[in-house]
Amino acid sequence: MAGDEEKLTIVMFPWLAFGHMIPNLELAKLIARKGHQVSFVSTPRNIQRLPKPSPNTLINFVKLPLPKIQNLPENAEATTDIPYDVVEHLKVAYDALQEPLKRFLESSKPDWLFYDFVPFWAGSIASKLGIKSAFTASALHPSRGS
Repeated sequence: MAGDEEKLTIVMFPWLAFGHMIPNLELAKLIARKGHQVSFVSTPRNIQRLPKPSPNTLINFVKLPLPKIQNLPENAEATTDIPYDVVEHLKVAYDALQEPLKRFLESSKPDWLFYDFVPFWAGSIASKLGIKSAFTASALHPSRGS
């Protein structure tokens, strides 16, 4: 029956660039409109800067603070906050979110984890926890040599 579909819980974990976070948030809104619960995981400052969905939405924002990393400026939580040559340090900080993300997944027990291209490690964490996962390519990237 159409009205008796299973309601899912989904965690979304996009890369720390607004060209990735915004499309993932739009996808989260579409999923939530279908009645599924979505946890959108990002850093505190990025969540503060994202457009807020309507108050009655099934989206909740989960804040995972970035650790302090040498050569990453204070309050740098997205690619827009830093010059291109500092992005590698943002990636190092993002990789350090493996354990906090794992703890969140263990406690929330979602049905699915949707993750972006940078956290290559997210799928294996989900698999070890028995959580289905999907890679979400939210932005097109030119190939670097064929």
